[in-house]
Amino acid sequence: MNQIIKKNESGGNRFFNPCVKIQLKEKRKKWYRVSEDETQSMINKTFYLKSLFLILILLVLHSPAEGIDTLLLKAGIKPIKGSQTAPNFSLEDLNSKKVDLKQFRGKVVFLNFWATWCGPCKEEMPSMEALYRKFKERSFAFLAISVDYEEKKKVKEFIDKHHYTFPVLIDSKCLTLNLYGVKGIPTTILIDKKGKMVGSAVGPKDWKHPEIISILSQLIEK
Repeated sequence: MNQIIKKNESGGNRFFNPCVKIQLKEKRKKWYRVSEDETQSMINKTFYLKSLFLILILLVLHSPAEGIDTLLLKAGIKPIKGSQTAPNFSLEDLNSKKVDLKQFRGKVVFLNFWATWCGPCKEEMPSMEALYRKFKERSFAFLAISVDYEEKKKVKEFIDKHHYTFPVLIDSKCLTLNLYGVKGIPTTILIDKKGKMVGSAVGPKDWKHPEIISILSQLIEK
């Protein structure tokens, strides 16, 4: 056997095999290599998981919200296809001030056609008032066009009686009805910031419904 006899501190003899020392060194080297490999593997896995997590966050932040058309349909509002520009008009408000639709470019416009003699129109007005108060401080314009044949005074009396604060325009000749192809009232048309008509609703609606709030919020935030 390739063994070397060495004296220990107590004076006794002990056998020492140099191969054993070499084997121990090799084992240590191997252990270091394994440890380094495992450490690198853990670093790679950590980096991969962090990258995956970051990608998921970016996907959530940048993924498109539910389409406006889908939300409109859920809310009972018919989407208007083809990016049609809303026709401009010029009408007077209850204070005889001239108002043009084009002056609201850059804002979402809620355009409603109604009359004091229209029962369904009256039905939806409380929710219209609630909607106006909710969004009036944002990039939002509210225009309620009265198509009453009566004089402006009667319309103003009706608005004052019910304490409505949303803006009202007067169109006693019904010119805007023809301009927008409105066949019945109440009719409401939603117009985006670029002046494109995005949806229309015929008949009374609960305009403070969460789905409608969501639609307007998305249009305003675009």
